Order: sequence, then structure tokens, then C-alpha cells
Amino acid sequence: MATNKSVLSQLQSVGEDAVARIAKSPAARTALQKGNQLKDRAGKTISGLEGIEERLAAIEKRLAALEGKAKPAASRSRSTSSRSTKSSTTKSTKSTASKPRTTAGKKTS
Repeated sequence: MATNKSVLSQLQSVGEDAVARIAKSPAARTALQKGNQLKDRAGKTISGLEGIEERLAAIEKRLAALEGKAKPAASRSRSTSSRSTKSSTTKSTKSTASKPRTTAGKKTS
């Protein structure tokens, strides 16, 4: 048993020395900094995705509600909706074409 403890003690001291030398190394320090930066960026990205997922779920819920309402309404008034669309586009085209642009509220230098 005494030899097992001494071997483990030796391994422990050698391991501690190796860790101490690695910690003093500038390359290892840089690698740890880069690793921490990567972890931080990944965390921000993931938290941003969680917000997007919540917004997407809300949009999907609203879409499902709108689709549920639109199906019965669309089957009842298909012929009237096409007529009203044509007349509204004709009116809007005429009204914008006949009105000239004005700059009454702007000061000119």
C-alpha cells in the first residue's frame, strides 16, 4: 500500500508541475482566452435563437388563428372580393395619377 500511495503522490506532483508550466505558457493563456471568447459568443447566439423561437411560435399561433377564420369567409365571398379588388385598384391608380407632387411644407434655400 505504501508504494501505491507514493506512486500516486509522484503522479500528482508531476501533474501539478505540468499544469503550472502550461498555465505560465503564453500560447496556453491565449488559447484559454480564445476558448472563453468562443464560449461567450456561442452563449449569446443561443440566447438570441431562443428569442427568435419564441417569436416564431407566436407568429405561427397567429397564423393558425387567421387561417381558421379565413377559410369560412373565403368560401362565402369569393366573387365579391375579386370585384372589390379590381375597383379599389382602379380608384387608387386614378387618384394618384391625377395628383401632382407638391413641396408646400418644405423650405427651399
